[in-house]
Amino acid sequence: MMNQPVPQSNRPAIQRRPISVLLISALLVLEGLAVLAYALTYALSLGQPGVLGMGARIFMLVLIIAAGAWQLLVAHHFFRAQAWTRAAALMWQVFQIILAIPYFQSGDALVAWLWLVPAALIVVLLFDPRTTAFLGDRPTAEPGAGNRP
Repeated sequence: MMNQPVPQSNRPAIQRRPISVLLISALLVLEGLAVLAYALTYALSLGQPGVLGMGARIFMLVLIIAAGAWQLLVAHHFFRAQAWTRAAALMWQVFQIILAIPYFQSGDALVAWLWLVPAALIVVLLFDPRTTAFLGDRPTAEPGAGNRP
C-alpha cells in the first residue's frame, strides 16, 4: 500500500534555520527591494534629458528590474537551503562593496555605508559554520569525532 503514513522515526528531521541564515535572507530581500525601488525611480525619470538614448534607458530599466528580481529569487532559494545561492549572494556583495568605494571618495559617505555594511555582514555570515552546515554543501563532523579509522 503506497498511501500509508510514514512512521515518525522514518521522517527526516526538520532542520531549524540558524539566525545567520535568517539574517542573510532578510538582508538579501531588503537589497532586492531597494534595487526594485531604484528601478521605479529610474522609470519615473525616463522622460528627462540625459546622455543615453531612449532605447538604452529602457534597456537599463530592464536590467535593473532583472537584477532586483534575481536578488529576490536568490533570497528565496537561500532561505530554502539551496547551496548554489551562496555564490550568487557572494558575487552580488562583492559588486556592492566595489560600487560603495567611489561614494566615499565623492563625499557621499551615507550611501557608501548603506551599501558597504550589509554587504560586509552578508559576506561574513555566508561563511559562518552554521550557515554552511545549513546549506549542506560542506560536510559537518560530529563533535569529538576526530580522525576515526
